[in-house]
Amino acid sequence: MMNKISKIIACSIMLCLVLCSCSAETPQSKRAIELYFTNSSHDSLTSETAYIDEASFSGTKKLIDAVMTKLFDGPSNPEHKPIIPEGVTLRGFSQSKTDYGTINIDLGGDFYQNESDTRLASDELLARYSIICTLCQFENIRKVKFYVNGEDLRSNGGEGDIVQPMGSDNIFMNSPSGVETQTEKFVTLYFTDKQGEKLYPETRKATMADSSLEKTIINELIKGPLSEELEPTLPRTVELASLETTEEVCFVNLTSASLSKLDSDGVRMKTAVYSIVNSLTRIAGIEKVQILIDGKKPETDKYQLFSSPLERNQNIIEENHIS
Repeated sequence: MMNKISKIIACSIMLCLVLCSCSAETPQSKRAIELYFTNSSHDSLTSETAYIDEASFSGTKKLIDAVMTKLFDGPSNPEHKPIIPEGVTLRGFSQSKTDYGTINIDLGGDFYQNESDTRLASDELLARYSIICTLCQFENIRKVKFYVNGEDLRSNGGEGDIVQPMGSDNIFMNSPSGVETQTEKFVTLYFTDKQGEKLYPETRKATMADSSLEKTIINELIKGPLSEELEPTLPRTVELASLETTEEVCFVNLTSASLSKLDSDGVRMKTAVYSIVNSLTRIAGIEKVQILIDGKKPETDKYQLFSSPLERNQNIIEENHIS
């Protein structure tokens, strides 16, 4: 008799443990979802698990309301950062009348002012991508169309083209440089400070040039930094004659006038060259960079920067932002 009672008690304890374990993983009457925020560097999205009421899944409107409320509340993980600008609100949402798989999201507040105040241009894109990736995890939502105060969202601070609907299938989450689209890439570039001795990373969204990430990086380096705390490494006069990657070496061919202004300054010349080298060697498959002038190595190389391919120089990089 005692053995039978003991077995019943043991089974009861095991059942309680199983139920408690299940409850710890998913709260009762709740369902797990993924919310997308940004990392501390604001250069990629990161997700965390949250829970909403099971009843929210009874209709698309209830689901979006519950999910967007959670997203606007911000992350619970202290390592994750909210990316939707403070002061921006959710005015409303609706299902597209022409495409039931597209959800219209109407954002309120001074969205364009928040965009222009952002230190990096990529923040506004990440804010949109966080909403897209969060909503498009549900199979009946394929795309998101954005509005601002009832008007179509436009690029360039409201002055550019209307931003078209986008789905999560256009966004690649696992790229080395964060979240990107088929025509836009996140690139990390290296610029300098007023002293010109160190390089500082800056991540931005860039439109692809001729489907070449290498060319895109050079073009963005020539444009200079977005941050007012950083200084350009390359003169605006730099011209790219050609570019080719062979056997893990990227050959960057510049015109003869490109770096002439730096010829008398060894420190500036070094930061200019390594801003190119360090930016390009972030690309998988590029281990070294050979800079050519008019298609050949310069006859004189007093700073020893052009005679052979250069590897990444980590010592010249200062990861911390300057103040």
